[in-house]
Order: sequence, then C-alpha cells, then structure tokens
Amino acid sequence: MQNQEIYEGALRLISESMTDGENEDYKDRASYLIAAFCSETEELDRSMRKRLGLEARESFNPVWIPLEDEFPSVDRLAPAACLYVAAMLILDDDPERSDSLYDKYCDSIASLETSFPMSLETIRDSYCFD
Repeated sequence: MQNQEIYEGALRLISESMTDGENEDYKDRASYLIAAFCSETEELDRSMRKRLGLEARESFNPVWIPLEDEFPSVDRLAPAACLYVAAMLILDDDPERSDSLYDKYCDSIASLETSFPMSLETIRDSYCFD
C-alpha cells in the first residue's frame, strides 16, 4: 500500500475532491501527517509485526514521507492512518468534525492494541541503590 492511498482515503473521509490540483495544500501537508502518524504508532507497529511474524519495519523519515513511497506501517494500521490524516487536515477549518475523526482514530488504535493476545516477556531484575 502506498502513502498516496492513505491520503486519498483521508480525502474521502472529509468529502474532498481527489482531482489533481484541487487540494494542493492538503497534498503538501499529507506527507508530514503520515510521518507523524507512523512516529506516533511506532511501538504498536513493532508489536504487531512481532506478533504477526513480519519483518521489522525499515527506517523512515519521521518528519516527511513522500506520497509515492510505500506506507511504512503494517497494513492493519492504514484505516487508522486515514482517520488521523483526515482529522489533522481539517483541524483549523472544522474543529468539531476534526475532533470526531480524531476520536474515531483513537478508538481504532485502542481496538488494534487490544485485538492481539498477550505475549509473555521476560522480566528484568533491576535494583536502585542510593
């Protein structure tokens, strides 16, 4: 899945045109927002990859990811990414709708976090000495 598909999904969620040239300001911001999403969900992505038996994610620029590049997170995070990008794109223009989309993003992330079974980890002993 490409970042362009995340961006297009976000445009659909906010009922914006996908015609080239009509939303250049959104298009410019989308690369930054996708990078922010990937940075925010890095730990969840790492956990999901481990539990799904997938390879570790390649490094990515945490500030800007081109829309032509592959979405660096697991595909299961794509719907949440669309919600996040959509919410952030309209934050200044329609804060109420943005809040609603952001709440849905948070619910989506929470659902993903609880959808995987627990995994056993080793406990590390550590002591503090004054």
